[in-house]
Amino acid sequence: MQHWMIEDLYAKIFDSTVVAIGITDQQGKYVMVNPAWCRMMGYSATEAESLHVNDVTPPEDRGSSSMNFARLISGEIPGIRLSRRYLRKDGSCFWADLHVSRVIHDDGATVELVGIFVNIDPQIKAESDLQEMNKKLTGTNQELQRAMEELEKLARHDSLTQLYNRRVLNEILEHEIQRSIRSKRGMAVALADVDDFKKVNDNYGHDVGDLALIELAKVLSHEIRTTDFVGRWGGEEFLFIFPETTCEGAMIVIERVREQVENIRIPIPGGELAFTVSIGLSYHMGNDNVYTIVNEADQAMYKAKQAGKNRCLQYQTGCPKT
Repeated sequence: MQHWMIEDLYAKIFDSTVVAIGITDQQGKYVMVNPAWCRMMGYSATEAESLHVNDVTPPEDRGSSSMNFARLISGEIPGIRLSRRYLRKDGSCFWADLHVSRVIHDDGATVELVGIFVNIDPQIKAESDLQEMNKKLTGTNQELQRAMEELEKLARHDSLTQLYNRRVLNEILEHEIQRSIRSKRGMAVALADVDDFKKVNDNYGHDVGDLALIELAKVLSHEIRTTDFVGRWGGEEFLFIFPETTCEGAMIVIERVREQVENIRIPIPGGELAFTVSIGLSYHMGNDNVYTIVNEADQAMYKAKQAGKNRCLQYQTGCPKT
């Protein structure tokens, strides 16, 4: 192919390609741009000849742009490919995938720089939208997780006292009875009931009664071991589960609980409200069922009330040897 034909082909490629091509001199002034560059930038080819690279670079990006330009001109790097922003004639910006290479003179000096780029603004925006969507999804998932945890808590805890509810206590009882059977170690169950609680509600209202139950729950949960369980059995009744313990050890705990309850004071108009609890305890070596153990603790608790209230009683006569 003859030389003029090659030059003509190059010219046609330069003019018809869909990628933008801009050629600058060593000072960064544009000397030639193709029609695709003009369409993307909003300048005519004639206008481009009066532009510097900085004129089509957002102000905040000019520092890094000038540094890369200097490295290319000096020959420190033969070429560079990067994503960068361009500033159009109308002041809008867009992202481009840019590849710049040097045009080398016969003596090895850099004569010009050729920059070829395509508009990747849609991809950048899509990635940004995707990141934002992922961020929102992450936030939604975290909110959903928190909601699920809250629902789980609500399903397992009494809404007023925040202690375990009756359903969970029954599950724990079944589990601990089976563990007691396997380990051949004793366990105790105690049932506590607030003495004369109806009078509290009748005389001071349910708000004061609720406050009394909340303060009571704090004492109950504070006085037990980390391996023990306590929950609201119903109304003003609270159930304790003491796994792998001795009868004497369980009695010490419920007596300590009873004493601490006596110290609770609830502010009321004109003074303070004090109240007491009666507690019944049943001790087993894993040889009975939930109904029997809880029923025995319940019977012991009512005997404590009949004996004068504000006391702890054990269903069994004396503590069995373990």
